[in-house]
Amino acid sequence: MYTTLFYRSNIKKISIVQKLGASIINIIIVFIFFLPFYFTISNNFVRKIILIGIFLLYNILVVICNNNRCIGMILMNTKRDRKYSKWNQIIYLILYTFSFSTILFRFIFPFDLLLCNIVLVQLPMVVFKWTTLHGYLSGNMTSIPATTNK
Repeated sequence: MYTTLFYRSNIKKISIVQKLGASIINIIIVFIFFLPFYFTISNNFVRKIILIGIFLLYNILVVICNNNRCIGMILMNTKRDRKYSKWNQIIYLILYTFSFSTILFRFIFPFDLLLCNIVLVQLPMVVFKWTTLHGYLSGNMTSIPATTNK
């Protein structure tokens, strides 16, 4: 266990921009696939559920087809620091989907949940733990620059 902690502390970490950039790219891709539903379905709640479903499906496909390296990670030149079990990956994608859904719901004003999620939860976790809350809770799944050799 000590060697794992020592190894992780000495590995090159990705920047906050790379972490946020990968998520933004993934969201854009999902929104592109969602556009036909946006124009054909009028019920706003149903639209939200479909968008969340597309996001979840996208992440399931990433786990199954691309060894848990999404398009956002590819374009931001990052990868996972090590191989994780499918169980960890499934937990991650469910929690990542919940985090994504904060874009769609609000309490007081538009994007208030998203703002709280990013500023009060995700950003502090990335700064102090070098992974998001969903990454931390799913086995401390961490991203590193893709050019890093282990």
